Amino acid sequence: MIADQLDGAAAGHGLISTGDAARGIIRRVPLVADVNGTLAPALSVEMMRVALQVPGIELGKIVVSGVRAPEAETDALVVFLLHRGELAEFLPLAQRVARRIGEHAGLEVSAVVPVARIPKTTSGKVQRHQLEQEYLDGAYRAELEQLRALASQGGVALDGRSGVEAELQQICDQALGASRVGPNDSLFDVGVSSLTLLAIHEQVEQRWPGAIEVTDIFDHPSIAELARLIEARLEARSTGSSK
Repeated sequence: MIADQLDGAAAGHGLISTGDAARGIIRRVPLVADVNGTLAPALSVEMMRVALQVPGIELGKIVVSGVRAPEAETDALVVFLLHRGELAEFLPLAQRVARRIGEHAGLEVSAVVPVARIPKTTSGKVQRHQLEQEYLDGAYRAELEQLRALASQGGVALDGRSGVEAELQQICDQALGASRVGPNDSLFDVGVSSLTLLAIHEQVEQRWPGAIEVTDIFDHPSIAELARLIEARLEARSTGSSK
């Protein structure tokens, strides 16, 4: 029943109740949010629906918000997860959630935050604003820095992507400037010019010499695809040199 309600709410249909129906706890579907330049309808409900597909994620223990810093022009997509254990245990779950959202919604998760409690009103309504303000105030900065350190030790980005994909995302972001591209978006859909394409290839060549040709970008136009190609060629090169 809850899954059906989430599916309906994610599509923008009416209201959704995530509490005790007898007590009449109703959650209204949120408005659209601007996440890195992408308008996502019913953001919180849709992202929560996607995240709940990850084993270990339960309704009532997750809050998804579009958080905007005072000086920012777009929202940052932030996931708050109830967790009271060690950060090393939390990291794989955080990576799976971020990757799931990225793959299925095409949105980049700015942070997956472990929280010891999810604040609620006496009527059971989640106080999303409080979590958002705590995040903006830096209340979770130490935990997030520790998670990044743990992730880098394993060669995987905090959002669950490989190190190659994370670095490639940075290269493309710098080359594209104000334009934003998700890991599964085609570079050509954001209007990449031939000069920008050459700039991206130049940076890739500096980081991974000989890994790809410019023409490979046409055949693998998304960051995720190109990263997998680079990883495959680096692995093949490493395997060949070890024989």
